Amino acid sequence: MASQAFDFLHFRRSMMAMGKRGKILPMDSWTDFELSVAVSDVLRGQGADPEMIRNRRPSLVKVAEQAHAQGMPLIHPIALMRDVPVIGHFHGSILLDDSSRLSGPRVTAHLAGAQRVSAVLVSIGAELEETSNRYIRTDPLLALALDGLGNAAVELLGEQVCRRIGDTARRTGLTVSTPLSPGEPGWPLEIGQPQIFTLVDGTSAGIRVTPSGMMIPKKTISFVVGIGQEMSRDEPCMVCSLRASCRYHD
Repeated sequence: MASQAFDFLHFRRSMMAMGKRGKILPMDSWTDFELSVAVSDVLRGQGADPEMIRNRRPSLVKVAEQAHAQGMPLIHPIALMRDVPVIGHFHGSILLDDSSRLSGPRVTAHLAGAQRVSAVLVSIGAELEETSNRYIRTDPLLALALDGLGNAAVELLGEQVCRRIGDTARRTGLTVSTPLSPGEPGWPLEIGQPQIFTLVDGTSAGIRVTPSGMMIPKKTISFVVGIGQEMSRDEPCMVCSLRASCRYHD
């Protein structure tokens, strides 16, 4: 008990000190991405099995091809990332070097051992989403296919950003954790989303978060990764809130 009391006092003093000096750390903005989205990815982005659709509903493949041709020029990928050193891990919170903190049982366990945390926003912009919305009444199949394209593109963008962060870490002899997003079990959306947006200002990319934790544009993903000597890597399915119902989970 005595050691716990000491840690708590140290945490409070650290928070007060950090609040006074309030470091402002630089934020990276990346737009140099090449997203190779296939027509099969468009179908998969709608929750469909591409092989099954090709065999049973070839007309939907034609719609996916149309969405791919029409929608790819409407994708404007951007990633915003802030890399922040960790000051310490304390009783359900991670104190960061810019006076902010991450809290919640899932995120603190996931980032245990992290020396740095990268907070990330990735988005493909609003133009594809707006085009999809315009087709809802006149051509709902095309609207859904465009939405599937957006899902596939933003997922691929997130994967590329994670790979870039991982490559940079490995060049310095470090490892990275699996990405964790608000809304996953143990890190509620209403808690995690404000924490990430405190670290990453999405204004320059037109990204904002609503009071309920939803992001605009909708094709935006937020996540954190930990960087350290021996970061554990959970299987993505194990931290996904859709694990129980996902048709692709074994």
